[in-house]
Amino acid sequence: MRGSAVLNVDIRFCEASDLPELLELNALSPYPWSESVIRADFSEALRPLSYLGAFSFLDDRLLGYAVLGTEAKEALLMNLNVQSDFRRRGVGLQLVAAVAECATALGFSNLALRVRESNMPALALYCLLGFRRTGTALHYYSNGESALLLSAELPLEIPSLE
Repeated sequence: MRGSAVLNVDIRFCEASDLPELLELNALSPYPWSESVIRADFSEALRPLSYLGAFSFLDDRLLGYAVLGTEAKEALLMNLNVQSDFRRRGVGLQLVAAVAECATALGFSNLALRVRESNMPALALYCLLGFRRTGTALHYYSNGESALLLSAELPLEIPSLE
């Protein structure tokens, strides 16, 4: 990886106790999810999505998270968010790898996602991991920007972090 040294993190499923940090990190995103949607995802009665967090080994701080959802035939990477100070240090790659591993364990053979056309850093990461463009969702986002539809066969080939 180019840039700063790779940072190894502790990847684990987020729990309700992680919600304050997760909401704080979500609020820093240029395109945050609704707080009420995230809170609903953590309700006891309904848990439609799985949140995986990347936590610092030093102080157990949440450095990033990814959200795994499922549809009939494929797993979906619904969201990926890494604190700006920890981008380009392998945190996002480790989160996508963890999502892919979970999807594989659940029996899925494909991982799909939608990404803003303008999000070049994310597109570079997904291409590195073997995602291929499968289509475009025109005017998908609330600001009118289109989404690129990407998909990769599981298991993913994860490049070395060194």
